[in-house]
Amino acid sequence: MLNNEELADANSLSLRFGMNYLQMLNDKFYLETGLYGKYNRGNRKIETLVFTSNNFKGLLPLYIGYKINNRWKFGVGASIENNKDYDDINFKTENENLRYDFITKLIYSYTDRIKFSLYTNWMLHDTPDVYTISSPRNGMYLGAIYQLGKTTNPKNKE
Repeated sequence: MLNNEELADANSLSLRFGMNYLQMLNDKFYLETGLYGKYNRGNRKIETLVFTSNNFKGLLPLYIGYKINNRWKFGVGASIENNKDYDDINFKTENENLRYDFITKLIYSYTDRIKFSLYTNWMLHDTPDVYTISSPRNGMYLGAIYQLGKTTNPKNKE
């Protein structure tokens, strides 16, 4: 809903890309953080008005994770994302600049370098609907990961 009018999504595309760092705490638990960008493009419709939205968001996630076995990992955490375009952010005003999400990530290791992910985000606070037009309050993403750094050694440590 936007201004009490139902917002219909004609079609959309969202790409999430970035780099992360994972630090094993012991054989099973790890901390993970990173820096990501998220590009959103969508064609929306409100009654007879049709419009296209494009935006780029920056994300800073922090996870605590558990290595289930050599193939599966699961992490939960929180992330910070910008609501406003970078040139519109004003930290002197009320905090509509940033959004805070509860996040989860399930990773399947296909090989040492190629992994697949299921990522979810759940907005933790209220924010005006105008900021969720192209970046929904809750989301689920499927992805592929290519690991550039060290891979698993024979002792199953990263």
